[in-house]
Amino acid sequence: MLERIIQAKRCEIEILKRSLDGDLSISNRPVSSRPVLEKEKRLQVIAEVKKASPVKGVLGTFSDPGQLAGLYEEAGAAAVSVITDREFFQGGKDYVKAVLASTSRPVLRKDFILDEIQLLETCQLGAQMILLIAALHNYGSLLSLCEKARSLGLEPLLEIHEDDELDLIKDLPVRLVGVNNRDLKTFKVDLNTSLRLVERLDESLFKISESGIKTGKDVAALKAGGFQAVLVGEALVTAPRPGDKLKELLTYAEGESQ
Repeated sequence: MLERIIQAKRCEIEILKRSLDGDLSISNRPVSSRPVLEKEKRLQVIAEVKKASPVKGVLGTFSDPGQLAGLYEEAGAAAVSVITDREFFQGGKDYVKAVLASTSRPVLRKDFILDEIQLLETCQLGAQMILLIAALHNYGSLLSLCEKARSLGLEPLLEIHEDDELDLIKDLPVRLVGVNNRDLKTFKVDLNTSLRLVERLDESLFKISESGIKTGKDVAALKAGGFQAVLVGEALVTAPRPGDKLKELLTYAEGESQ
């Protein structure tokens, strides 16, 4: 599945390069010395606008991504993640602008970023953060993308999945690191991936656990394990009331129980 996604994404990039040809003079936003997300006493939730997945099909029944983002902000989300891949996740680049118009929270663009042209596009869309998946790159490629992102005023969130990727973090200009509990080859989810890898992440990093987080107990365990945030999509968009589900998770993020 991953190979199919990457092949499709490379075709999309070639089309993007042609469509943006001669229109690459993007005004760089100021590069902040402070990360978009900062550590707090309670664990924070990045709430995701996620329509579908290649494994489970359609997940969310929402028709307005902006309205969903507004519900997330009202419920206490620290940031909003937006999946922009259309072919496999039924997302859309237009979702970013809809979300930005409906929330004051920072917006993370989630896609399969392979080329600098996608960073330029992300700036045009207006997102403040960009996901970079370590498994798709070697060190040189990641370094180039991280440096370019920072120069454009984008905050890179580096996503890792396994022990071998830990060494990539040491010299990269990143402040946000996500541990994805989903195996990219099998798409199976195991929260123990986060609990295992977090112990080897530098204390200075802002650590985010991603995928498979469904219950208050999951949130409490990840907070106890040393994470500053969790990224939650499926559990929210499949809930009858996404805002109430987010509030429920945040209750556990504050160390309380029901």
